[in-house]
Amino acid sequence: MQVSAAKVVANPWYRQFYLQRGDAPWASDQLSRAGIERALEESGGFVYVGTSMYGNPVEVALELHDEEPSPDEHADRVTEVSLSGSGALGVLSWGDTEPELVFELPEGPLRLRASFSGLAAADAHPDNDLAGEELSPERICLQLWPAPLGEPSAIRVWGS
Repeated sequence: MQVSAAKVVANPWYRQFYLQRGDAPWASDQLSRAGIERALEESGGFVYVGTSMYGNPVEVALELHDEEPSPDEHADRVTEVSLSGSGALGVLSWGDTEPELVFELPEGPLRLRASFSGLAAADAHPDNDLAGEELSPERICLQLWPAPLGEPSAIRVWGS
């Protein structure tokens, strides 16, 4: 069951924005090729989230659940990582150290699922490789729930 929810607009740059749990150390320089391909990578409570458009603002929904929710069957890409660390989750636009939103989380490890929708429209958008002020047609839903730490996974891969 969903416990809490919030929406925020993040401002990515270089096709990325970040999540930071509590006082997790900055780790944007620790991306793996697999994490970039998944558009999701976690390192010690710091999370890279990839976007389809270079720099247009993107709407991000956050949902906290008390157990694993069903994956969004309409999403273009669905990937998961474990979220370690402790404390609230900050949503950070690229280059910012102050969060756009702080989302309260329970203590302990969590699973983080990112569901990406509107990827075809974002890929076809005239500002795709530029930075614009228009809201991206891409939408990202981040679902979190208590779970033991586990390996990253790609539930649905975009373009397959």
